[in-house]
Amino acid sequence: MRYLLVLLFSLVLAMPAPRLAGADTDAPQHGGTLTVAAHRDISSMNPMVKASSHDKWIRRLMFEPLLEVDESGTIHPYLAESWDISSDGRAYTFRLRKGVKFHDGREMTAGDVKFSVDYVLNPKNAAFGPGRLDQVEVVEAVNKHTLKVTLKKPTLGFLSSLTTIQTLAVVSKGSLEVGSVRPLRFPPGTGPFRFADWRPRQRFVIARHREYWRYTPFLERVVFRPITNATVRLTALRTGNVDLAIGIPGEWVPQIAAGKLKGLSTIKTSNSSLYRIQFNAAHPPFNNKKLRQAVAHAIDKRELIQNVFYGQGTPIVQKYPEGHPWYFKDLSARRYDQTIALALLRESGYRGEMIELISGRSSLNQNLSATVQAQLRRVGIPVKRRLIDSWSYRRRVRRGEFSIQIGAAGKYVDPADTYSLELACEPDLKKRGHNATGYCDPEMQLLLDQAEGEMDPNARREVFKQILTKFTEDVPSVYIAFISSFFAFNDTVKGFTSIDDGTLEYLNGGLSRTWLDR
Repeated sequence: MRYLLVLLFSLVLAMPAPRLAGADTDAPQHGGTLTVAAHRDISSMNPMVKASSHDKWIRRLMFEPLLEVDESGTIHPYLAESWDISSDGRAYTFRLRKGVKFHDGREMTAGDVKFSVDYVLNPKNAAFGPGRLDQVEVVEAVNKHTLKVTLKKPTLGFLSSLTTIQTLAVVSKGSLEVGSVRPLRFPPGTGPFRFADWRPRQRFVIARHREYWRYTPFLERVVFRPITNATVRLTALRTGNVDLAIGIPGEWVPQIAAGKLKGLSTIKTSNSSLYRIQFNAAHPPFNNKKLRQAVAHAIDKRELIQNVFYGQGTPIVQKYPEGHPWYFKDLSARRYDQTIALALLRESGYRGEMIELISGRSSLNQNLSATVQAQLRRVGIPVKRRLIDSWSYRRRVRRGEFSIQIGAAGKYVDPADTYSLELACEPDLKKRGHNATGYCDPEMQLLLDQAEGEMDPNARREVFKQILTKFTEDVPSVYIAFISSFFAFNDTVKGFTSIDDGTLEYLNGGLSRTWLDR
């Protein structure tokens, strides 16, 4: 199979077209510092480790994947300019782009990419990518600009895994030490900006990469200021202390759109966040399927969207939005129905024991968990909320020390990355990885294995429909909603665009194409 066939396969992975802000027609200017109000600080200077979406978006300004997807989701060459696939579907030969420079001035080679893959696959490094690269058997630097990756078995979703830096961020060889989860400095990447400075809880600074292989970014520097309160972020924008704000309060958007807040514009990203409830399905009381089903029927998603997100969201039962190729329009759903919830509670044998719900401490998580608490109390389930810091939250989830947890979740180009990892059985329930719920079902595992080995796109789609149908029956999680998010910026900011997931950098736009008119 040749590259053309790969592109035909990629059409199956297409995502819906984004909503973009129109680029300015004035001639762009080089120079200047853009100050951004962010909703949180970064958490680590290791681009390979798991972190929040905010870390991922900032890292994408500095690091790049081998392949990319455009606004419609089609896979494109990027750091790898072309590739071949062997006739048995196991060996991928990538021809790397020549002349790509790291931030330290070195040229990117196949040795660097091999080092990056090996780093991800080494369990000592606690990287995020092994779950998506575990099909790799061996990786070889054939020559300076040719990389060969051999898989253990053919996997249709392999290329899509290489379109995100969460799976693989290409860094220079030797720039990360084994076991170095928290290095003192970011390693050199190939992105449009390089790391410049970090003062925790005060500012994070990136500077223009002057030898960037695609073009010269317009901005000289970007300064991220962590401001956790959304209203304070908007105030900082209105007073001129920042130029652009991430995640402004939804209730202010109509006023900006109507021109009542002079000098400000806004961009809506419809699917920037996905919120869900997850049960600890491996331990009482939620190893009881009927109890999980009862909770699913007790959740009023529209009320949650209205009360917590000011009506800016869409209720969901699956992880892809309507219109996406991986959206199943005829999928059954567990609708909000207190009568059904009460009947299932009786069938489950639940006797009114107190349930602990854990979530982060942000004001949004506090409001979200409080609304869920109130909804469950209506059907006779008392809930005790525990709001904890991000580090403790992740540790408790990983160890399975919770009954219910609530928060945001991610989605990826391919459903194998989106669904399979979070539903596959994991061997150690005290060291949970992608499957935070601890859910493990033999029938589901057979379906997941079937999907992994299926090379026919239509047959593979049918298997994933079966997976989601069983997911709806077993309810290890309850998907609540896609939540809209908003960027706001002043009139001096030109050319800034985003796509529906809210990224700061993508194939055809982002901060690298933004400029200042002042």
